[in-house]
Amino acid sequence: MKKILYVLVGLVAVYLILCIAGPSTVKVERSIDIKTSSVEDLQHKLADLKFFHDKWSPWTRRDPNMKTTYTGVCCEPGSSYAWESEKDSVGKGTMTFNKFTTDSVLITLTFDGMGDSKVYYITKPSDNETINVTWGMIFDIGFFGRAPMLFMSMDKMIGPDYETGLANLKKEIESMPVATANNYEVKELNWEAKTFYGVKDKLSFDKIGAFFGTSYGKIGEALGKAKAQPIGMPKAIYFTFDEKTMVTDLAAVMEVANGTKLEGVEKFETPASKVLLIEYFGAYDKSANAHYAMDAYMKEKGLTQTFVLEEYANDPMTEKDTAKWQTNIFYLVK
Repeated sequence: MKKILYVLVGLVAVYLILCIAGPSTVKVERSIDIKTSSVEDLQHKLADLKFFHDKWSPWTRRDPNMKTTYTGVCCEPGSSYAWESEKDSVGKGTMTFNKFTTDSVLITLTFDGMGDSKVYYITKPSDNETINVTWGMIFDIGFFGRAPMLFMSMDKMIGPDYETGLANLKKEIESMPVATANNYEVKELNWEAKTFYGVKDKLSFDKIGAFFGTSYGKIGEALGKAKAQPIGMPKAIYFTFDEKTMVTDLAAVMEVANGTKLEGVEKFETPASKVLLIEYFGAYDKSANAHYAMDAYMKEKGLTQTFVLEEYANDPMTEKDTAKWQTNIFYLVK
């Protein structure tokens, strides 16, 4: 009996020694070069957890029927993606977007019953048309789990999945249409000094529609009380537009004749200036490429924006065909 006890104690001692010698953390990394010129746009795609699941996750292809749940606003801190699969190679867990840094996207990965791991994407431009993307994961190993790590390679187990995922990402990003000034007609016009009245707020992209609905109603009431007429269709002035945080500082406005005074809404004025115009047709949430084209045009011409203004030439309540929705995109430049 004593011999058995000695053996057991010996085995426990050996295991504890192996735990002491085993790694406390494990790191897995893979990298790939992707042809795209916008680090910001690429980081936004990396933070889009639904895009990850639908387009490039190597595990989605193993179980396309897994249960998925999305919470929060895309690319805002705290937004998350949860999955549940009956297949052992996919399992159950949650990914939560934390934040952007200058060159990274930081995410927390939680496998059911295994605790949290740190996931990161590092984006470094290789040249004007190529960005190197590194996909990495660091996870802590509990003391009693360190011994097995001496005899197994997480890099060899997980690394091939990372390689597959990055190859899928590269294919998706490089197959997307590239926005250039040549994709849209950019008109250069002269802009006279103008007066607007409206409501200003800072909010996430998903709340813009509701904000416009209440704000234009408020502007309409102010116009009615002053017995004033608006000039043109409803407009919006964008002071900031952050694709990383998905938050914008904007004002829903209507133009009025110079000298008009309205109560209960805020006054905005734009100076006489040179202006660039793109006439965009399509759904409002699909206009990003038109703005990218405007950015490309300004870079090519050495221009700097001072105001960004959109004019909505259709009433979406009466015109149901989004292909016919016209948005006049104005960039006041110097």
